[in-house]
This record gives sequence, C-alpha cells and structure tokens, in this order.
Amino acid sequence: MTTHRSQAVVALLTTMLIWGTSAVFMRTTALTLTAENALALRYGLLVLLILPGLLVTGGWRIAREHRPRLLITGAGMFGSAWFTIQGFARVAAGLGTVISMVEPIIIALLFWAFLREPVSSRIWQGLMVSIAGAAVLFWPEITASTTNPVDGVGILFLLAAPISWAIYTIGAKPLLSHYTGFAVTGCSMLLAAPLILLMASKPYAELLSTTNAQTWAELFYLAAFNSLLGAVLWNCGTRHLPGAAVGAFLYLLPVVAVAAGYLILGEPITPWLVAGGAIMLAGVALAQSGTRQH
Repeated sequence: MTTHRSQAVVALLTTMLIWGTSAVFMRTTALTLTAENALALRYGLLVLLILPGLLVTGGWRIAREHRPRLLITGAGMFGSAWFTIQGFARVAAGLGTVISMVEPIIIALLFWAFLREPVSSRIWQGLMVSIAGAAVLFWPEITASTTNPVDGVGILFLLAAPISWAIYTIGAKPLLSHYTGFAVTGCSMLLAAPLILLMASKPYAELLSTTNAQTWAELFYLAAFNSLLGAVLWNCGTRHLPGAAVGAFLYLLPVVAVAAGYLILGEPITPWLVAGGAIMLAGVALAQSGTRQH
C-alpha cells in the first residue's frame, strides 16, 4: 500500500510539472505560429496519437443514443482548447494559469445551473474570496498604475476556457458510466479536430515547411505529454489517493507555471501576482471544501 501511495505521489507531482510547464509552451507556440496555427498543428499530432488507440481498443464505438451527448463534449473540448490557446497568446503563462484556477468554482456553478446539483455556502464564499483575490491581482490595472496593462480580451478567453471545459464535463459525466475515459476524451477530441484544423490561417504545406525544430518539439510536448501522458499519470495518482489529497496537488499548478514563466520567458513575479494568486487559490480551496460536503 505504501508503495502504491508513493507511486501515486510521484505520478501527481510529475503531472503538475507537465501541466504547469505546458502553459509556457502554449504561449511560445501561439506567439511563434499564431494561436490558431499552433492549435491546428497540435491537434494534428493529437489525432495521429489518439486515432490508433481508439481503433485498437474499440473506443470509437459509441452507441447511437449517446452520440448527441458526445456532440456536447466535442463542443466543450473545442471551446476549451480554442479559448485556452487564444488566452495564452495574450496573457503571461503564470498569470494565465492563476486565472484558470477558478475552473472548479465555474464547474460547480454550472452543474448547479444545468444539473441541479446542490451548491453549498462554502462554494459561494469561495467565489467571493476568489473575486477579492482577482481585485488584488489586477489592482495595478484597476488603478491605472502600470505601464503594461493585462490584455482584457485574453482574460475573458481564459475565463471562457473553463466554462467550455465545464460544458465538456457536464456532457461527459453520464457517458463515463458506459465508456472509458480515454474513449470519451479521444472521441471528443476527434469531433473538435476538424473545425480546429480548418481554422488554420496558413496552408499546411507552408506551416509544415516553415515550423522550426524547437516549435515542433514544443507542440509534441503539448500533444503527447500534456494531453496524453498527463491524463494517464493523473488517473494513476487518483486511483491510490483520496480525492481531497489529489485535489491539493492542483494548487502546485500556478506555482510551477509562474516559476516556468519566470525561468523560461522572463515573466516578472510581482507582489500583486503573489498576493492576488494566493487569495484566489484560498477561495478555490474554500469552494472545493464545500463540494466535498456533498
């Protein structure tokens, strides 16, 4: 049992390292290729990685009565991928990751709105604390005391991404009682892929011939490690640890992302980022303690 727990901890720590550094590579590939082209090439790699697995495992076989719901998951997957890459093209990797950490609160509220799942007082309290943290985080922009204001559109995109992921989660929840997580996620990605591939702004012949080796390596990292290996390691970790312990690892994400942004991209670490991020994470932690009550 101790060995399994140790392996689970290592798996989750590795996942946080992968997911945290992925924010940096989302930003670098978006700035190098433009957001839509970076996403198109990454999804092209994902299709090549996912399709053989679905064919081998039979995960592509989705019953007719479940296909309408699968369309919902595909739409959510598209929105999550599109808004995330567009957001990181405009907002620093560390700051963007801090903003995206409100995702559990958004999911809880949408589950309440659409599935009538109960929302405890702690979730509402956590939302208020997170809003206060956001005020601290963006205080220089609010008071116009900064010469480099944060892109407001980028912030809206990064908030739209977890809303889209919540839509995916709402659609996927009933399907997971009939199919594996890989089947649901893989089929959702395949449904999102055609639209993403069509939105590339340059011909693929030009993209394939002009993309340098470093950018290809970053795209492969995002496709193979962030999207696939990260999910596998996350599942391995959650299998042997209680939910509360697993959730605690997620608070390492912004720490890794901020550190990676500083070390790789030279993104500044300001007192407002540290204080506001800490308050927002405290709000998310308070909200998640409320969801565990149910």
